[in-house]
Amino acid sequence: MESNNKGTYIVLAFAVIAGLLYGAWRLMSYSITQDLGGSDEDMVFCTQEALQCPDGSYVGRSGAQCAFAPCPDQTSFTGTLQQSADGFALIIASPENGGVGEVAYRMPLVLKVSNVLGQLVGRKVRVYGSFTEGATLAVDHLEELKGDAGDPTLGEVGVGKAVFINGVRVTLDKIVQDSRCPVDVQCIQAGWVTARVTLQSTTDKETRDMRSDAGDVAFDSYQVSIESVQPVPISSATPDPTSYLVTFRVRANQ
Repeated sequence: MESNNKGTYIVLAFAVIAGLLYGAWRLMSYSITQDLGGSDEDMVFCTQEALQCPDGSYVGRSGAQCAFAPCPDQTSFTGTLQQSADGFALIIASPENGGVGEVAYRMPLVLKVSNVLGQLVGRKVRVYGSFTEGATLAVDHLEELKGDAGDPTLGEVGVGKAVFINGVRVTLDKIVQDSRCPVDVQCIQAGWVTARVTLQSTTDKETRDMRSDAGDVAFDSYQVSIESVQPVPISSATPDPTSYLVTFRVRANQ
């Protein structure tokens, strides 16, 4: 008899716990649906996807349409203007914490089509605007970068910095040697700069020493060269190793 009573108490206890859990779920469901302005039959459960933003942060889906929340706004973005069947996009460097092998980030743009924009496709531009959904940027203003600044094959890289140039992330690790002739001295040879560089594409990565007088260096499906080095050497001073700025050119093989 005592054993039967214990069994009854256990069943009752489980029933009470189940009732409490169900009541809590109903209360939470009511709260959520009231916030959304609907009934529990209208509740929307969004998939737990995450979209990486240009700054490296992530946003998820929310709201009745399960749209991605807008990415954090920035003052401006500089990249290469691209046009496809899906519309315009800005190609910029992927965040440092991006996926393995990813060096480029495609940011959709919302802007008006014009003949001027057509002339800027394939050029580096600077855009200003705000994100409307995910990484889609509604452009308020777009400006063309003049001269070398608008050439997508050229990029200036500081020591310890990485720059995305025409499909390749170029990192200037350090200056190994600077044997250039000072501008205020007459020399038999002009000399050169040797830079330790890490090159990364979507399919390859390599660290190597490049000389400023060596011309093009083959990497993956690209040709990479050093176009210029700053500061120029003078006899009375030795440049700070961290002050160098090296301009690289990256051309895709035809």
